[in-house]
Amino acid sequence: SHPPRWCSFGLSAPFAFRTAAMPMKLYAHPKDYKTHKVLIAAKYAGLEVHMPAADGAVTGKIPVLETDQGCIFSSTAIARYVSRINRTSGLYGQNLLEGGMVDSWIDFCTHELEVPLSAWVLPVRGVMIETPEVTACAKEDVKRTLTVLNNHLLSNTYMVGHQITLADIAVCCALVDALQLVFDQEFKKPFGNLMRWFGLCSMQPEFKAVLGDVKFCGSGAAAAKAAPKKEAAPKEATPKTKAGPKKEAAPKKEAAPKKEAALKKEATDKKGKTKTEQQAALEVEDPEKVRKDKLKKVLKEGGKRGVEIEGAADMGGLQFFCTAVECPDGDEEMLEESMKAMNEKVDEGAEERKGGSGHIGKMIFSAGAEQLAVVAYVPEDKRSVLSCEEWLTTVLATQAGELTKKADDICVGKIRTNADKGVFPLKIREPMILSANNFLRAKGLFPEDDGSDDDMVFGDDDFPDM
Repeated sequence: SHPPRWCSFGLSAPFAFRTAAMPMKLYAHPKDYKTHKVLIAAKYAGLEVHMPAADGAVTGKIPVLETDQGCIFSSTAIARYVSRINRTSGLYGQNLLEGGMVDSWIDFCTHELEVPLSAWVLPVRGVMIETPEVTACAKEDVKRTLTVLNNHLLSNTYMVGHQITLADIAVCCALVDALQLVFDQEFKKPFGNLMRWFGLCSMQPEFKAVLGDVKFCGSGAAAAKAAPKKEAAPKEATPKTKAGPKKEAAPKKEAAPKKEAALKKEATDKKGKTKTEQQAALEVEDPEKVRKDKLKKVLKEGGKRGVEIEGAADMGGLQFFCTAVECPDGDEEMLEESMKAMNEKVDEGAEERKGGSGHIGKMIFSAGAEQLAVVAYVPEDKRSVLSCEEWLTTVLATQAGELTKKADDICVGKIRTNADKGVFPLKIREPMILSANNFLRAKGLFPEDDGSDDDMVFGDDDFPDM
């Protein structure tokens, strides 16, 4: 039996439009991340996909996509079919090479990410019984896989090319359950590039229409577990205070206030609420200490990022590099300090390598609640071909930003949040990074996106041993 002609990869244009105009039925679990993958792809492709309500009558293997020409099963096969119907959507890249890369990352996601994530997440959801040894191994496998993705996204805005593709959709959907259930703040710390990318994807209208607002796993679960303990403490203390006055004589009443005061002091140390109040008071009293603590984090992040940029730029032969950092939180002064940490000369005798990217021109971005801060840096030997002020001014102009500091080597700017005009730091950050790279391309200082084999090359070193 030969496959029907409509299964061919090279669909004709008339057929593509005819298929796109006809609503299709998707039989699948509505809350499954694999279903979400198909629905988001359909949004980008402009397809009308109906999901019949589950009435218990559906049997057999799902998901299944029903078309007027026949049926397709398996979520990955369906997502690939949907993505290829409308070529203008770009879900399979802009050329054959990018299409191959999309397939590579989808397979990588299926085998290297989804398998260990299932072993970790499904027991938390109560779908399967947890085996501690399996969970421990799964966590390590997930860390290694996320490291590969994080390193890739250091110098790439999207998984493939310069727009959302099916590779982004597949990886993003695979991560949602884990981000909601098991990836706490501590676990996510090393994966800043990955989280930046996830935030960019999840903010797109097509993702939001299917996923809604993704709420990350955080201190909420821990607080919920701690709540019963806080309620139990007063219950134990109340009988003691009630029993005291009934049995003790008058002379002991004078000592009672002292004991009560001591107990209150102890309770003040033990109760979480009073501790946070004390910490808040200290922060108000000593803002300099708070800023110093924040600066330490900024310098640490900047030093590490400098090493990463040095390696990535030297490996790819880049003279300039654009990226985002998290710790400054939109603070211009902090972002400038982060840039200086990146440019710091490497101390070869130190235990941990920091900085080392002073020979590479950079533009770095940091998003906060109130504004997006931007800092540009051009080393002395590159100022003959690029003006730091012109570079930053051009990029700021794309979002009506403001230049706040200028010098030959470092320039600083900002774009304030404007909800009325739809200007939000996280939303405009990635388009501005692209603008910074495009400015460099126009001057011949950044590789052209020509779709050649040299555009993106993967080797064994890109993927650590699993």
